[in-house]
Amino acid sequence: MAAAMLNRLQQIARYLLPVRRILIGLAAFASLVAGIGLFAFADKDGDALLMPGLILLLWAVTGLIFVDLFAHVPHPPEPTWEPMRRRLRTLWRGLHWLLAAGFVILSLLAVDVSLHIADAWLEDRSP
Repeated sequence: MAAAMLNRLQQIARYLLPVRRILIGLAAFASLVAGIGLFAFADKDGDALLMPGLILLLWAVTGLIFVDLFAHVPHPPEPTWEPMRRRLRTLWRGLHWLLAAGFVILSLLAVDVSLHIADAWLEDRSP
């Protein structure tokens, strides 16, 4: 089951690998929008650009991290390998499990931050 989960994450990340350039472009665009909203406008006018730009930047970077981390997951160790090589491969796959757990936490934090930013943005825009 553990191997199946990492393999599934790798399949998803490899499927999304062509989207990597788009995610980089979205992150750059979101940085530009957030920067313009932060430095070019004052008060609520800038918030109209800043907050959506921050949400877009957050999710573009989160997607980029996912694709970069899980596109190349190491294969499980072969029983014919020497013991030290098997242990190193097992440790390397264990690190990917820790990264997967960290990514779940990162994604949950991104959802929470996005909801708070959207709530503040919508509250500012209401009459």
